Amino acid sequence: MTVNDDQSRIETMGIRLGYLGLLPFVAGAVAALLSNELASVALQAFVLYSLAILSFMGGVHWGLALISGTRQSARLLISVIPVVAAWICLMTLPAHLTLAVLGGGFIAQWFVDRPIFEELPIPAWYLEMRPRLAYVVAGCHLFMLFRLMG
Repeated sequence: MTVNDDQSRIETMGIRLGYLGLLPFVAGAVAALLSNELASVALQAFVLYSLAILSFMGGVHWGLALISGTRQSARLLISVIPVVAAWICLMTLPAHLTLAVLGGGFIAQWFVDRPIFEELPIPAWYLEMRPRLAYVVAGCHLFMLFRLMG
């Protein structure tokens, strides 16, 4: 197996896992739409998954801090902000504000990540996929917000 074969497999797996990660967001939105009985459970599962994934997105910066020799303190700080903010929302805000902040958090995380990632040897496929994922996830949050308010 060559380096190119290995890179191709990683790209394929990364893209598949990235888009598969949308399924709980979309499934939660669809479940909330289809059933009033499922709406409460769907909302809870949706918010918890959102918290987990936003934390995961911040964790990328923790990993970058561990392997890079520059801006380690800033990267460590950037890595924990999403999870702390999401946790505070979950613990203190009503559901509609939590959805709004979490959804906005995915867009904000992309705008923080983009200039940082462009300075690093991040694969092009990841840079192309990330904004798509962020916008779909934010759209699902918006949908859930409208469902909750409506």
